[in-house]
Amino acid sequence: MEIAPGELFAVYGKRAAGKTTLLEVTAGLTTPDTGSVAFDGWDLAKTSRRELALLHREKIGWVERAGPQTADVPMHVYVAMALYRTLSRREAHNRALTILERVGARDYAGALWGDLPHTVRVFVAIAQALVREPQLLIVDDPVYGLGAIERDDVTALLREVAEQAGVAVLLAVPELPAMLHAHHVRVLANGKLIGPPSADADTGTVVQFPRARRPA
Repeated sequence: MEIAPGELFAVYGKRAAGKTTLLEVTAGLTTPDTGSVAFDGWDLAKTSRRELALLHREKIGWVERAGPQTADVPMHVYVAMALYRTLSRREAHNRALTILERVGARDYAGALWGDLPHTVRVFVAIAQALVREPQLLIVDDPVYGLGAIERDDVTALLREVAEQAGVAVLLAVPELPAMLHAHHVRVLANGKLIGPPSADADTGTVVQFPRARRPA
């Protein structure tokens, strides 16, 4: 599987097909039994915990739908928390407001997680992962529990994020309509990805990022 910046890459599979495991392998959280995961010059299968933590802090974003650990945190603070190490509170909050504006959730900046509509929760979760400006955004089934219109809004936003911010977005979904906005689609079945073979298929590379641009 090869992923390029600016692309929404969707992996479709039924429940328990192994989509979350594939995402964890891509993020370096799970080591593949064989092969390698190439990320921007890094072999994640051989990366130390300290180096992997640095990558997750600076280059790999994972969308968390669980929300903040404490219920009394306003959303602009929740989104900004990831930046407290490197920016002042004011700068972090300003960037958080900018990201919330980008995903269409600016009006909920002062709201609490428990008061948010389900679709807005997904938007805020995406903002929380985007605020660090990652190169790769990993999203595991963001449309779960959403209606058709809300599902389309979420996947359209992910495509917009990929194209406008130049982020590579890897999306795993269990429903076919959720793939309609994707640039590339692969199907996961019986532990195998079905689709166009990777150029690195014979090199032992499981996941390659970024994908080499091929001549038109």
